[in-house]
Amino acid sequence: MGGDAGMRAGERFTDEALAKIRHELRQAQGREVLFIGHLGEDQRIARVEVGARGTAEEVPALYPHMERGDVVIHNHPSGLLEPSRPDLSVANTLGQQGIGFWIIDNAAEKVYAVSEPVIPREIQTLLYEEAVSSLLLGGAFSRLLPSYEAREQQLELLKLFVRGLNEDGVVVAQAGTGVGKSFAYLLPAVLWAQRNAEKLVIATATINLQQQLFEKDLPFVQKALGTKLKTVLVKGRRNYVCPHRLAEELRDPADLQSVGELTRLADWAAQSRTGAFQELTSPPSEDLWSRVCSDVDACSGVRCAQAESCFLAKARKEASAASILVANHHLLFADLALRVEGLGFETAAVMPPFQRLIFDEAHSLEKSATSYFSGEFARPLLQKQLNRLYRKRRGAELGLIPPLRGLFTQNLNLGEIPGLISALTTQLEATDRLLAEALGNESSLRLTKEQSAWWQETMVPSVYSLQKPLSKILHLCDDLAEAWEDQEERPSEVQELKTTLRRLEGLAQMLDRFKNWDGLAQDIFWFQKGRDALGQTFITWTVSPLSVRQVFQDAVFKPFSTVMFTSATLAVQGKFTYWGGRLGLDLVPPQRRLLGLFPSPYDYSSRVVVGIPADFPPPDSEAFTPAVAEYLSSLLTACGGSALVLFTSYDALNKAYTAVRPALVEAGIPVYRQGDEDRSRLLERFKREVSSVLMATDSFWEGIDSPGETLSLVVMVRLPFRVPSEPVLAARLEALKRSGADAFMSYSLPEAVMKFQQGFGRLIRHSADYGAIVVLDNRLVNKAYGQAFLASVPETPRWVLPRRELTPRIAEFLDQWRKRERPLPKGAKIEYGSTTQEEEGYGYSG
Repeated sequence: MGGDAGMRAGERFTDEALAKIRHELRQAQGREVLFIGHLGEDQRIARVEVGARGTAEEVPALYPHMERGDVVIHNHPSGLLEPSRPDLSVANTLGQQGIGFWIIDNAAEKVYAVSEPVIPREIQTLLYEEAVSSLLLGGAFSRLLPSYEAREQQLELLKLFVRGLNEDGVVVAQAGTGVGKSFAYLLPAVLWAQRNAEKLVIATATINLQQQLFEKDLPFVQKALGTKLKTVLVKGRRNYVCPHRLAEELRDPADLQSVGELTRLADWAAQSRTGAFQELTSPPSEDLWSRVCSDVDACSGVRCAQAESCFLAKARKEASAASILVANHHLLFADLALRVEGLGFETAAVMPPFQRLIFDEAHSLEKSATSYFSGEFARPLLQKQLNRLYRKRRGAELGLIPPLRGLFTQNLNLGEIPGLISALTTQLEATDRLLAEALGNESSLRLTKEQSAWWQETMVPSVYSLQKPLSKILHLCDDLAEAWEDQEERPSEVQELKTTLRRLEGLAQMLDRFKNWDGLAQDIFWFQKGRDALGQTFITWTVSPLSVRQVFQDAVFKPFSTVMFTSATLAVQGKFTYWGGRLGLDLVPPQRRLLGLFPSPYDYSSRVVVGIPADFPPPDSEAFTPAVAEYLSSLLTACGGSALVLFTSYDALNKAYTAVRPALVEAGIPVYRQGDEDRSRLLERFKREVSSVLMATDSFWEGIDSPGETLSLVVMVRLPFRVPSEPVLAARLEALKRSGADAFMSYSLPEAVMKFQQGFGRLIRHSADYGAIVVLDNRLVNKAYGQAFLASVPETPRWVLPRRELTPRIAEFLDQWRKRERPLPKGAKIEYGSTTQEEEGYGYSG
């Protein structure tokens, strides 16, 4: 189908469709009408419906009412079929969704096809035998890696993923360490994208896995299959330098001492291909990067004077041309939130539109979704927007307000804004002090009915005092933006002002939600202490969803043809009830649900032991803390280090570190503590020092991959139950109790079991690994629920012995394996998951 301006309408429309169009145009009496056309079997428009009616000059284009393969048709009453600039803009937007855009004259006799629709292709399903052939002996994998050996669990897992794609299923697959889950979903994903020209998104929780997939696994799979699909690692906008903000900062630096660093950044940006932070060999400080990176609040999009050199725009253009996108969970939720809020699933948001979705590291999704879909208000958030409006630096007026003053704005009282900002800032500090006083020594506080009187009598008046100056600022800025709308030429600051207004309105709405809190809300209202860059305490006001079940229904399960979830830890005692229930998997039609458990192929029964000191004090006793310090000193010294010690609180971690460190240092064992260095440097040091000990909490229970002799002992000080007073957890436990459920058995216990599984999984990363898990919390064997923990990890020998007997047994076990598994010489072949390769080779862990 061409785009000839003089093409007869009869060539593109059936008679019935043209008759309806002409009838509607006569009724419109010279006004524009927007039609949505549907193609028939002969690829002509066979059916039309009116989507919108407008004026003689314009008509709204209602994107959500159109689908891929449709055609948007509208008339030009003038009879001229030349597309206007707005026409071309709409055609470009619709074209990204596969929707065509045509213009007809007022008599519906001629048509000009600005862009053609993308005809939906018939889906070509995958044959399991075709997908698995690469993994079998003599297949492409073994040709590229001669020692590669497929495992039965991996082949069965791949079969489940193939079914998920073919049957538009929702796949939930727990795959133990060493199964090779990455290759099991990448193989069918690449074949599917190649065959059906559909975009797939793979979302992970950690940067390490994203890089592994993008830099190693995907290229290897494509090489094995002989495909050349474009793949892109999608990053958040803060990863890119903004040329406009960098130029502004150079003109007027916030810190004169940073001029040299800014100049080096500018030189780098001029030569950089991507403008990505990861390219920098000597990264700037976090404070400096925050002033020059891409920021949604400071972005004027296509209206920006430096739009052509925008690194973020280039990255998004790259993504739109890719077949497979690799992203993190947070970025994916940012994309899905925009789509659910009205943008739709057929147009570009943070990412281009896509059809199939794979979640790796899916065990953390409830936490990620809760975090993203929570609303926040805090002094630094508001101060950032106020500074964008107006600030003074070294006597000069800066921000958006000064350059937007003009003759036609003199009656707007813009001179009030500095005073209003000052009053609002003062009130913010006073409100923070009131909240800090209420929190006392606690780090967080949830609003419950018990706080109703305090909230109404003390805090609501303070909220009103915040709203009064903020409301005036909003009105003045709104009037300023409206005044500029009447001007033919508008500077880029007008668009930036509108963006800042939207952010301020969002923060004002958060204040309104808190002001109107009555104790009956379903959402969770809570406060948390934080510190700003200057070390000053501030309070974050947060509204979190009580449940993310509906979020997953609207944003994940319903809109996407295939959704696949995988992780090493999704099931508790072999069932997905807890994890699936939290995300609303039970609301998915049963015929779409495809579930599978694929245990690790590693030899846990001979290479791992679990030790529990039978005579250890209970964790709630006063004797527990000193016993931890004493036993860790003797155990870690006897075993020669190479240990990861996992705590459930920073307080317990710091006390143990202080008590244990002298004995370990004296024994020549390096000891590191979470928080002393950033995570990546800390892990590098831990891996480099074979006998070292790393003491950590929370995030270190998962995501650590330290194979070989670096890690042969994992100590869990307590079973990882969360503190029940944490605001979100407390609210969810109360909701379960109100529904008649056993909150401990249905939430607290399975959540702790999944965390325990993650900690357990730090030990064995490859088939040659060995080691011991020691749990100091004797509830594991003394409480009936302890069986839930033990039944959810691979079966191993369990030694429940007094401390004086357990320590030498553990040390002897490790010593025997160390003698048996001598380190291989450099360049020797080592096994990684389901592959074997040179030590300095690819480093696959597929």
